[in-house]
Amino acid sequence: MSVGISQGTEDDEYTYTRTSEASFSKSKRRIPIDTETIRLYLTSVAIRLRDRVTLDTLRPLNLFLGLTGPSWCLSPGAFAPPTRHVDKTMFEKIRARVRLNFAFFLSNYALVAFGVAVVIAMSHPGMLLFVGAVWLLWMAHAFLIDHELIIFGTNVGMLLSITQRSTLLSVLTIIVVIWKCLVPLIVFVTISGIIILSHALMRDPKHIENSTEFREDSDDEVIVEQDKHGVMVERGDVI
Repeated sequence: MSVGISQGTEDDEYTYTRTSEASFSKSKRRIPIDTETIRLYLTSVAIRLRDRVTLDTLRPLNLFLGLTGPSWCLSPGAFAPPTRHVDKTMFEKIRARVRLNFAFFLSNYALVAFGVAVVIAMSHPGMLLFVGAVWLLWMAHAFLIDHELIIFGTNVGMLLSITQRSTLLSVLTIIVVIWKCLVPLIVFVTISGIIILSHALMRDPKHIENSTEFREDSDDEVIVEQDKHGVMVERGDVI
């Protein structure tokens, strides 16, 4: 009794390869990244922040800074590292504390970022001048789309087409952003990031859990538990 083994042809190998690629592509989840997707995502984030950042959720200054007593002295236990030992639960403790503080002090952090932005903007008057000029040009462009402006018998809106004006203004906007706004933006992100992350990391949530604002904050929907290892675990939707 003989057994024969035949080799597959190139067509069979090509068919198998195409079938494997097709099944693999179906198993992968497609995540489209385009201008519309980014715009929708940023819009949803802005709506969530607008609903969360309100005057009602702005915490008092003494609670934010951990001040106690009539003389507003800094409480000795208001700020403490999330962990004093390097172990497997260290990153979980850090993550839980930062998320909890962001949920509770989100409006305060937004106010801090706004204050830093105002200070940096006031220290760069040239940036404000150029940004204002670009904004006025865009407003004039939008006005010329819907209206006719006749100056000495000449229709100003017909000197350049809408596409040409849009392209020119887009290039001008990019130049102004890189030339005048990039460095202040980096400074803003650095300063506000250091202040906010330092506070979120070092502010001990044990001293705010029993506060009236924390108990009555129904918007945050944050429940904190502490297991036997002392890991703070938060539950609920947090931005």
